[in-house]
Amino acid sequence: MMEKERLIRVVESILRGTGFRTARMEFKGACFDLVASRLFLLLFIKVLQNIDTLTKEQAEDLKRLAKFFQASPLIVGLKTKNDELEEGVVYERFGIYALNPQTLYDVIVENELPAIFAERGGFYVKINGEYLRYLREKYGYSIGELAELLGVSRKSLQNYERGEQAVSLDVAIRLEEIFNEPLAKPIDILHAKVEAKLDVKPENELEREIFERLKALGMGVVKIKKAPFNAISKEEEFKILTGIDQRKTKTTIKRAQMINEVSKIIHSDGVFILEKTKTEVVGEIPLIPKKALSEIRDADELIEMIEELKKEIKKKIFS
Repeated sequence: MMEKERLIRVVESILRGTGFRTARMEFKGACFDLVASRLFLLLFIKVLQNIDTLTKEQAEDLKRLAKFFQASPLIVGLKTKNDELEEGVVYERFGIYALNPQTLYDVIVENELPAIFAERGGFYVKINGEYLRYLREKYGYSIGELAELLGVSRKSLQNYERGEQAVSLDVAIRLEEIFNEPLAKPIDILHAKVEAKLDVKPENELEREIFERLKALGMGVVKIKKAPFNAISKEEEFKILTGIDQRKTKTTIKRAQMINEVSKIIHSDGVFILEKTKTEVVGEIPLIPKKALSEIRDADELIEMIEELKKEIKKKIFS
């Protein structure tokens, strides 16, 4: 069995080999292990040996990030229960696509989108129902005749044509043999759209205070539980990965460094707000005391302060 560290390296090499920029998370229980971007494509990826070990909390955070940043969430793994994930098959956990590294390679490198998805009971495809009906009528089959040839009910065939029912892999193969035409719809895993609950309550009093202050500045705030940052904040097109902590510790510094790496990939800014601290910068992530937030009048001023602190640190580096 491939250990997780090696599996992450494999996924990262597939992405980087086709021009993706990537950043890794080393944060216990994180909702994603890799973030990757290329041109207009942004992916948040959770890497697991067994895809069934993804928790609902991780999945909800992953979907929130994808929704907020207009990205696609992905799970890459090797197994489900005691079975290996099949190449060319898309699985799903909590509404997020899951696949094995070879299928990811086929999509990223070979531009081959999978069409087969796994559900309880076997493998299925979604087909172009209108085209199926066109072919059936073109070749002179009645609903009853074609249903009998396929070994399915008339109702099932009617559902296929209306696009209301997935087709088992065996039936899909039989259809393509009868008409000698491709009918399966590819699954565009790189442009997945997910629904997510963005209204999540803060976990402690410090978070509550800071969230309320950010909202008072005119910013949208979305709580994230399983990441090095506590929230994602937004003001129009300006997005901020927001870390929150009581005081500066080694863990705070490590989290700020991870926020710094992620922010570069997703073209956002980052800030760490502490109960008490002197103002400083880790990488390009300002650490500011909570008190400084109360002295800011609006979101523009916060954004300006972050930019000024980043400029100051760059001056020191190059002087």
